[in-house]
Amino acid sequence: MVEALRTSACWLVYVSTDYVFDGRKGAPYDEQDAPHPISVYGRTKLEAEYRVLGYPRGLIVRPSTLFGPGRMNFCDRVAQAALAGITVEAFEDQATSPSFTEDVAETMHDLIVALAKGRPLTSRIYHVANTGGCTRLAFARRVVELLGCSPRCVRPVRMAALKLPARRPTSSILTTVALPPLIGRNLRSWEDALRGYLRQRYPVQGHMAESMR
Repeated sequence: MVEALRTSACWLVYVSTDYVFDGRKGAPYDEQDAPHPISVYGRTKLEAEYRVLGYPRGLIVRPSTLFGPGRMNFCDRVAQAALAGITVEAFEDQATSPSFTEDVAETMHDLIVALAKGRPLTSRIYHVANTGGCTRLAFARRVVELLGCSPRCVRPVRMAALKLPARRPTSSILTTVALPPLIGRNLRSWEDALRGYLRQRYPVQGHMAESMR
């Protein structure tokens, strides 16, 4: 794609990942932090970032753990299991910034509009994730709570216990210093985004309606 656009005036916006970081910072990662991936997935994403940055009108967007309509994701897996009374496991030792795909898409639209209006770039890398972060376990428990299901549906587990084929960063929570000056806002919190998604995705009755407030 970069080579095909090399002689054009088009912008290229590449969607990368929070897995370009190793999770050892001990605080949320912003756009100025140096990447250090620990998996093949993260390394290939970072290599693609370098190629895009080699194009004068290339931008990088890094979201975090995505949830939303159209594709099975961790949020829906937890929700569907909880509503069916099935226990689901969630990592207690991996923290990310859960991000609603509709919020990410809207923000990418705002970013492109800002480019079209000729606003000066604050960066060529933008972290586009709902504000805040939590462990997978905390996220799953919040899903179950909002749906009014039993907290016993969620079982904590450590990553090492599942012998995953690829390493994951223990904490890849994202924050942004570059995005607000360009589009004039931050994304809403992951909890507000989650509440909004569950309202539109799942029936709300009785205790569920009460917990969605």
